[in-house]
Amino acid sequence: MKTIDTLVKVFILLILLPIFITSIPTGPLHIMTVSGNSMEPVITANDIVVIIPAITQPAVGDIITYRPHFQSDEGASITHRVVGVVEEGYITKGDANELPDGIVAPGDVIGIMVFKIPFIGALVHFARTPVGFLTVVLFPSIILIIIEIREIIRLL
Repeated sequence: MKTIDTLVKVFILLILLPIFITSIPTGPLHIMTVSGNSMEPVITANDIVVIIPAITQPAVGDIITYRPHFQSDEGASITHRVVGVVEEGYITKGDANELPDGIVAPGDVIGIMVFKIPFIGALVHFARTPVGFLTVVLFPSIILIIIEIREIIRLL
């Protein structure tokens, strides 16, 4: 029984960890879920990307995340590859897009992508829906509480 309890705890933690990591501020790191396909095949929808602030000027070939001026959602961001550097900033383009984006001002750059975690973003997106929250967060949390209460009662 103890082995099953441990396996359940590990499984639940593996499910909850990506959700919490993408939901809390992480200092200089930005951990974001990808929702579009403009960077396929390098980055696909439901990947998680880890972004660090640009210490040096992004170069051609770097994948950057930036805040677009045309979005009304302040939390919106775009992750595209730098295809050119001009005096006003950077020209970016999604790998799957035919045309480049407009110029990205240096002040709009959030950072440079350092690595990605494939497919975990689907779980994060699902967990942010009402049904997903119940399924992925609330029910597993209740199961953990029940397991711990049983363990406390057993020790008494």
